[in-house]
Amino acid sequence: MKIVNLRTAIVTRTYETDARNTRHAWSHKSHVLVEIVADNGLSGLGEVYGDGIGVPQVMETVLATEIAPFLVGEDPWLVERLRECVAERSVLSGRAATARLAMAGVDIALWDLLGKTVGQPVYRLLGGHSDRASVYGSGGMFGPSITPQSLAEEMARAVRSGLGGVKIKGAAAGIDEDVARAAAVREAIGGERLMVDLMFAPDVPGALRWARALEPFGLHFLEAPTAAADIRGWARVRDAARMPLAGPELEWSTDVMRDFLLADAVDLLQFDVALAGGISQGRELAALARGFHKPISLHCAGTAVTLAASAHLAAASANCDSVEFHLMHQSLFERLWAADWKLEAGALVIPDRPGLGLDFTLDDVV
Repeated sequence: MKIVNLRTAIVTRTYETDARNTRHAWSHKSHVLVEIVADNGLSGLGEVYGDGIGVPQVMETVLATEIAPFLVGEDPWLVERLRECVAERSVLSGRAATARLAMAGVDIALWDLLGKTVGQPVYRLLGGHSDRASVYGSGGMFGPSITPQSLAEEMARAVRSGLGGVKIKGAAAGIDEDVARAAAVREAIGGERLMVDLMFAPDVPGALRWARALEPFGLHFLEAPTAAADIRGWARVRDAARMPLAGPELEWSTDVMRDFLLADAVDLLQFDVALAGGISQGRELAALARGFHKPISLHCAGTAVTLAASAHLAAASANCDSVEFHLMHQSLFERLWAADWKLEAGALVIPDRPGLGLDFTLDDVV
């Protein structure tokens, strides 16, 4: 089997809402999808992380000019070789992070293609641990029309829909507002898991103040408590906070992930498969975390493609605590339900379908 083409498409969702997270609002969000086509007539879908890379056409250009010419004609079964070759080619380019980001989407597409080729779900190709992934509802935005009570009602609906707990945003205003929001949500969801994401906003003293204020609500974890690059600061927060920390979330380098673990700066190693090397590097990071006796938690704010890839990795990883199921960013989620994916008792149940278990190609969505 040989790769004969690499195709891309941009999927954009428009928002009509006053909701925003700690850092910004949205008028729209674009996602770059990748399709690897093989000479056996099958193809696989992947996705490149969609935030913080400038216009999506930039990533399409990288995929078309730097990745596709190298991949065409190669054997898609040699996933590890292809990953390493792209990494080596980018060392002297000054664009290593961009190349690795692009390759994350390619890696996901390769695993989808291989699963379809042998007629097996990806999580089974990875070794298999379960056919489901623990998921929590992620939302809890800020906005003029969002009160602690309306937020609590939204989070209670998420739990009733079958999600295993919820995560809300914090640090957009003052600590008192976040305490009121967390208190309302805790009352609404009872003993279900509650998480708060501070989105790297506070400094270390601020993070400690937030942690002390939120302590009464029994958080499952506090996410992104301080600046992403301040590993020593994270370690200080973890030493003093009486709750688990999750991160670093949006890093792509295994070296950085290792440094967080070596510094004992996190309780849950958190990453995004569409950013940190796809399913292949995700498997490596799960093993790395397991070596430090830590669980993983998967960030996910992409389309159904990234959610499916995350669920397969989670189902193949004995130490996966949770996968983020976004309540706002749900591009192409209807494709999940059409392919028999289900939410059940706090888990996303993966259908017995080959590859990622999604029944569409780029031609169906553009």
